[in-house]
Amino acid sequence: MNHKMLLCAVVVLTAWTPLSSQSLFDSIRVARSGEVYFSTGEAALSAEAITTIDTLCSFFLRNRRAEGIRITAHTDSVGALDKNLALSQRRADSVRAVLLQRGIAPEKITISCFGESQPASANDTEDGRQRNRRATIDVLVRIPMTNLTGRVVDQETGKGVPATVVFTYKDLSDSTRTDTAGNYTARLPENIPVKVDAFAQGYFFESAMRNTFGSKEMVQRMAEDNKKEIRLQPARPGQKAVLKNFYFKGGMPTLLESSKPQLPKVLRFMQINPSIKIEIAGHINVPFSRNGDEAPLQPGDPSWELSEKRAQTVYDYLLEHGISPDRMTWKGYGNSQMVKPYARYESDMELNRRVEIRVLEK
Repeated sequence: MNHKMLLCAVVVLTAWTPLSSQSLFDSIRVARSGEVYFSTGEAALSAEAITTIDTLCSFFLRNRRAEGIRITAHTDSVGALDKNLALSQRRADSVRAVLLQRGIAPEKITISCFGESQPASANDTEDGRQRNRRATIDVLVRIPMTNLTGRVVDQETGKGVPATVVFTYKDLSDSTRTDTAGNYTARLPENIPVKVDAFAQGYFFESAMRNTFGSKEMVQRMAEDNKKEIRLQPARPGQKAVLKNFYFKGGMPTLLESSKPQLPKVLRFMQINPSIKIEIAGHINVPFSRNGDEAPLQPGDPSWELSEKRAQTVYDYLLEHGISPDRMTWKGYGNSQMVKPYARYESDMELNRRVEIRVLEK
């Protein structure tokens, strides 16, 4: 099989692939997807392309939650714009004709044609042009949804706080606003763990993990879960907050990949509190040995410098994303402010290895 024929046989299968601009709030997902490729200037389907379409049709007809099939068709950049747009329409029509022959109802099929405007690869090589002469077929399914409710409150008073609440599951995310009493409701997919982040002016941000339950036997559990509140700490001068789930590679100022999503939260905190000035404080774990005469490390020690560099990592990120240097400083404290000075367990050591943000006087 030559290279072009190999391309024609490609089937890309995915599970719960996001739609373009997909929101976590949307009940429609791409459950399976495939691509077929065409010869230059042609709209005829190869045998391999028809096999791909048959596979997707079979999946659609077997899936009780199937909602529709979406076709998006494209061309390379050879030829005039208007002719390429018309060619992409003919390619989409070719795919649609096969779907109709296989028993897919016409009202279940949607088509979008883009001509050469959305290339998958550069058009300066034949390989790139071949990859652009394509149609994508997405099988769309409807997933069950349920309501997730909760409340954002002031940590000190227990009163509701008007806040923005962000929901994240895998690569999907969306947000809503609470009412004036801090209550929120969001319609989300059933039976998933979802991360909930709350942001409010005048407060540090906070996160919580929640679960959405849809089955009848889980209704009571969801009712109990919904009683949980997200409690926000006021961000007044002198107050400080530890950046949670914020971990570095051992002995280095490099954030772990899993911790990088925390940085945009710090940025958002600074953006919604434009009058706040902060100190970013870095701390390390060098526990004492219980001799009674231990002294903290001193500035200039390599380990002390590590605490400075970790604080500077956060500072540099904020600076690169538009926060004025007049609003923030960074400082390393070495092991002089350990939460657990005699840590022996990893859980205690993690409390010592931290970055904090402290609100300065305005």
